[in-house]
Amino acid sequence: MRKLRAAVIGLDHVHTKEMIEAFTKNPDTELVGIAEYNDCTEEELQFHLRRHTPEGIEPELYRDYKELLKQNLDIAVVCTGVNDHADIVEETLALDINTIIEKPMALTMDEAKRMYRAYKASNAQLMINWPIAWFPCFRKVKELADAGTVGEVLRVEYRSPATCGPYARDEMPPSELAKSWWFKHNEGGGAIPDYAGYGCVLTTWITGCTAKRVSGFKKNYLIPFSDAEDYATFTIDFGRAMGLIEASWSTLSNGQIPTGPIVYGTEGTITADRFGTDVKVYKENDRYRLSCDPTEVHSFDPAVDGVADNMVNHILKGTPIHEITTPEFNMRAMAAFDAGIRSCESGNIETAHDPFEL
Repeated sequence: MRKLRAAVIGLDHVHTKEMIEAFTKNPDTELVGIAEYNDCTEEELQFHLRRHTPEGIEPELYRDYKELLKQNLDIAVVCTGVNDHADIVEETLALDINTIIEKPMALTMDEAKRMYRAYKASNAQLMINWPIAWFPCFRKVKELADAGTVGEVLRVEYRSPATCGPYARDEMPPSELAKSWWFKHNEGGGAIPDYAGYGCVLTTWITGCTAKRVSGFKKNYLIPFSDAEDYATFTIDFGRAMGLIEASWSTLSNGQIPTGPIVYGTEGTITADRFGTDVKVYKENDRYRLSCDPTEVHSFDPAVDGVADNMVNHILKGTPIHEITTPEFNMRAMAAFDAGIRSCESGNIETAHDPFEL
């Protein structure tokens, strides 16, 4: 049986290296090539190659991604800036090429709907890669919440870890960082595209609801060379449940504060951390104590799949792709994400748009 032919479009997403590694190591795929999407100088191209291609892996480089699309591809992995997603996905899906987009799906509901329409008209699969889909800790939280471990879910909280933003700010000068789309508001940069999307996905997934309205605020505290935010908070009204999320590049240390998700229910609380080794459940109602021991502590199996494995198994065996990577789920998560972005701009509580009113 021939191997599936995969290619990467775009070299300026922080997850590009992981994608190249994943499709190089998968035994059922061959990496045909990578293509820079945007016009750039030779110096910029070499910078992207050094930063985003794994050591020892040298796939064929295409300066024109359209030439790469002609190479009888089975899978296209889009690792461009978010603002370019819709244009590329409409092309790849029109060619019936199974397509993976690096998160987030889009910055506006209109762009998301363009991709969803292209997906519905295609014979190919569209997948939105959220790395948290492959975190066993988060899967355990969802499992416990769905099982009614803490009763009816009332509130879900999530905050981004202490990353200080894409790339290590102490390793690259501001003049270099300022060239990246990650630090340009008009090109889709900022802490909101990087981390608020995670929170919208997790709160939508765990509550099982679609956002009704969102209140959002954003700030730039620590990045004077950028016009993008390094902090934002969304409060999401799901109806019966609420979501509280923080997207931060200005968190210098988490200390012992868990990132979440933290799930508050009618009968208790579930706490987790993306870097943790277990998930804790608290059901005691002993007020005014500094802390109490967990009622239950749940371990979890290590993750056995990833984005490449999941897509390949879907193509070859019909295995479903992970729920939070499906276009249908991402349209629901976009309801919160889009309304939160609009709220940060308007200063008002924004009503979420119907994601399936195409």
